[in-house]
Amino acid sequence: MKVNTILKKVGLPLAKINHKISKLSCDSRDCVKDSVFVAIHGNRVNANQFIKDAIALGAKTIVTEVKQEEEDSDVNYVYVEHIRKTLAQLAKFFYHDVSKRLTMIGIIGTNGKTTTSTIGYNFFNFIGRNSMLIGTNGVFYQGFEGKLDNTTPDILTIYQYLSLAKRKKISTVFMEISSISVDQYRIYGIDYNCLIFTNFSQDHLDYHKTLDRYLFCKLIPFIKLPKTAYAILNADDSAFKSFSKFTDAHVISYGVKDHADILGTIHSVKENGISFYTKDILFKTKLLGEFNVMNCLSILCLCNVFHIPFEKFQDFISRFEPVDGRMNVIRYEEKQIWVDYAHTYMATKKVIEEAKRLCRGNLHIVLGCGGNREKEKRFMIGALLNSIEARIILTTDNPRFEDPMAIISDIHSAIEKEVEIIPDRKEAIITALESLSKKDYLLVLGKGCEKYMDIKGVKYPYSDLEVIHEWIRNH
Repeated sequence: MKVNTILKKVGLPLAKINHKISKLSCDSRDCVKDSVFVAIHGNRVNANQFIKDAIALGAKTIVTEVKQEEEDSDVNYVYVEHIRKTLAQLAKFFYHDVSKRLTMIGIIGTNGKTTTSTIGYNFFNFIGRNSMLIGTNGVFYQGFEGKLDNTTPDILTIYQYLSLAKRKKISTVFMEISSISVDQYRIYGIDYNCLIFTNFSQDHLDYHKTLDRYLFCKLIPFIKLPKTAYAILNADDSAFKSFSKFTDAHVISYGVKDHADILGTIHSVKENGISFYTKDILFKTKLLGEFNVMNCLSILCLCNVFHIPFEKFQDFISRFEPVDGRMNVIRYEEKQIWVDYAHTYMATKKVIEEAKRLCRGNLHIVLGCGGNREKEKRFMIGALLNSIEARIILTTDNPRFEDPMAIISDIHSAIEKEVEIIPDRKEAIITALESLSKKDYLLVLGKGCEKYMDIKGVKYPYSDLEVIHEWIRNH
């Protein structure tokens, strides 16, 4: 594809040098001869600083919002008003609008995105519908696992994987969609056949500033759905009316209360899993937590969309193992250790409530809050812990560019009872493990299956699961 072909499609002025595009890039280090380099001013890095580096590596066209004082005579300079939107438009045409040739299923919500998308991905593969998953835990398709830095990667990475899916004859792509990715045009122009809304509660206000703006970013993909698409909505959530009101797509609702198209009735909640009824069919699972009933119900809505018998999901979900980092249970000498990614107020609350329901001994909780994220959440979680009858150990969780003790102090300030403070997360977990008695539960919350600790821009190797398994091996 030549550069003027794509510029014309996007509605931009034609370039003086109509070269063939070898690569579309937003990272100067990845540029090669005849690349188009799109210089994005990000949250921490301004790519405009690296335009000369991109040119040195062979970039022939520069797309930027910033007027350059000096222009190389043998390089195209294309000036635009909205760089992220332009990148999305360029990518859509450069990758031949590949999303239209796949079945795209997006999962949107504050909590439950990873579990829901992983259940859906594994279920579709189980019934022979070759699928790909793009989300928090990485990129997956049969025979491949790859890591990602964000829940929803940059739009070029998305299109590269969608193109790979097409080449691999993968028919369906499940994708977690974060609110920040919507705001940053990381999914702009991607055509979704179906979107699933899991739930809505406070989060990411450090970025969005207000709850209304956060909700709006969740709504935008549903607003853009065509009439031929499907919106699968949680009827039990307070935001349900907003989502159903602002979408033109076919709405299929799910829930455990009245007035849902796919209505679930909880049958049992036990230490070895949950079970529920839908349409007079009993579904037994190894998943823990009533909230996982909701995740399963949303996938049953997909059965309606794609005309898949419910019995196939019944067979699948009875064998399905819990998602990495989501309600993972380690049983050790009549003690239970739960490792979960819960880091929002609502997710933390639900996991603790589930443990209280099942625990027949004492409850122990190890958690912290991430740095450079909304501070209000810390006080909310602290207030929640204040009302919980449990041993509480406050510790470090991805402090990023903040002082870990300052974060812990914020949580602690809302707690009016005695708690323990052990900043070293490994030490905090081991301290809790060593004090467990039979029938006790230990909740290790916040990081799930993450294999790093993010400190001042460096991701140091660290894993809650490895700490726990190593301690068990040595005892």
